[in-house]
Amino acid sequence: MSKKYLFFFCILLSLHLDAQIARDSVLKIGYAGSKPFVMADDQAKGIAPDIWKEIAFNAGLNYKFKPYASISEGIVAVQSGELNALIGPITINSERATNVSFSQPFFDTEMGILAPIMEQSLWDRIEPLFSLNFLIAVLSFMLLLTFVGLMFWLVEGRKYPEDYGHKPSKGIGSGIWLALVTMTTVGYGDMAPKTTAGRVVIGSWMIISLIMATSFIAGIATTLSLTGQSEKTITQLGQLEGKKVAVPNYKKMLENFKAVGGIPITVDHVEDGYTLLVEGKVDALVYDIVPLTYLINTEPNPDFKLSKRNINPQHYGFVFPLNSELRHTVNLELLRLKESSEIDQIITGYVQ
Repeated sequence: MSKKYLFFFCILLSLHLDAQIARDSVLKIGYAGSKPFVMADDQAKGIAPDIWKEIAFNAGLNYKFKPYASISEGIVAVQSGELNALIGPITINSERATNVSFSQPFFDTEMGILAPIMEQSLWDRIEPLFSLNFLIAVLSFMLLLTFVGLMFWLVEGRKYPEDYGHKPSKGIGSGIWLALVTMTTVGYGDMAPKTTAGRVVIGSWMIISLIMATSFIAGIATTLSLTGQSEKTITQLGQLEGKKVAVPNYKKMLENFKAVGGIPITVDHVEDGYTLLVEGKVDALVYDIVPLTYLINTEPNPDFKLSKRNINPQHYGFVFPLNSELRHTVNLELLRLKESSEIDQIITGYVQ
């Protein structure tokens, strides 16, 4: 009986020692990414390091930070066994998940568009009046006016040539003039229908022209009003056709930009994209809304406008080697931090 107790005691002691060794061992934690998730210094500051510090404190983990120039380099280090984990704004996707494992998301985000503010010129405001659709509408109206003038001449002009003229061209022209005068309700009194058929035609035209003129003028006013309110500044995905855009190196995002005719230029950090934008080498910068907001808050620039758009929503998590036992501990602590709203408080501390 004593041998059985001794056997179980040895097993429990072994498990305790293994757990203690695992807890006392120093974990190698890499970090990479853009501000404010990771600050570019050796102090390991930012949203991701602060979240990890809370996790490590609650779980009793010993660790040592190591910075990496890019997330891709850090992931390679995790794959090779150089790191126990990589933290930062790391997008969870299927391509990466084939080689490494992820924690549950600690942050869900969406993209923003940062672009120079473009003021409208006079031509930009009146350009819709020279569009193909507008010209077709004007041409259609002129054809209808000619048809009504022809009808006036057919029912009135041949009976009263002294009013409409003896030639068809002059008669139809007089009919068009009567149609215009009637439509605009000017009523010069120089011409008026004398036959019953003429009164029917002009009465019908009064009703039709009233509706048409009102709709036509309202359409012009609406077009000019919307043109005046709109701006040339790039604020949505559809405006990126033929434009050079600095974007993170995400496969799905690159495919989306190519689909709308954009010319994506990949950058590793939001600061790199911002430099290209300031230097005029790209027309817009599309990046995670949090780093963009942080950038605009720390380096205000009245020449740029930030637009929040639901483009490729991203889920950020921490990276671990495949079959990592550490991942379960981190996931458990992440859940607790989410439930206590501590993650939200950390993020708010960097981005108001």
